[in-house]
Amino acid sequence: MTRHDAIPNEQREIQREFFRIDAETAERIRHLKPRLMTYAREALETVFDHLMGNPEVAHYYEIAENITYLRAGMLAHCDRLFAARYDHAYYAATDEMGERHSRLEYHSHVYTAAYTNMFARIVELAMSDRHRFTVDDITALTRVTMYDMELTVGAFYRHRMEKRDALAQDTEKVRELLAAS
Repeated sequence: MTRHDAIPNEQREIQREFFRIDAETAERIRHLKPRLMTYAREALETVFDHLMGNPEVAHYYEIAENITYLRAGMLAHCDRLFAARYDHAYYAATDEMGERHSRLEYHSHVYTAAYTNMFARIVELAMSDRHRFTVDDITALTRVTMYDMELTVGAFYRHRMEKRDALAQDTEKVRELLAAS
């Protein structure tokens, strides 16, 4: 059983309801997906420019293989997100993404800022397109994006807490061993 399986489907439905993601919202995003993916591809360039210009993380993004890997991963995640299918694969992907980010040991703001900048750029592109998004389109996009970010940031911190707890348990075992000797 993976971590995301620990949350029952009923709880996931309550979460989506809380974010006001209903069948109409999901269908709207699925309908917009081809345009959203076009915008996402273009938006990625500004996200990487921003990350490479940040001294806190620039060294990681100077490696071409890292950019190639991250670009493919981010586009795959956008493809899954804009499919608006809240299934096992989607929840597994959000968990895995949050955990991968946590393992890199950067502060969470690096990810939320990148996510926010990409979202803002997608909205900017959608609004400057000759077939502008409607208010309902932007609302639907905001809802599913914020839900997605909540899931990935939640996984980020869950991984951090699990690492902390494992370290505390290991420390306790060492203390017991030292006390016994």
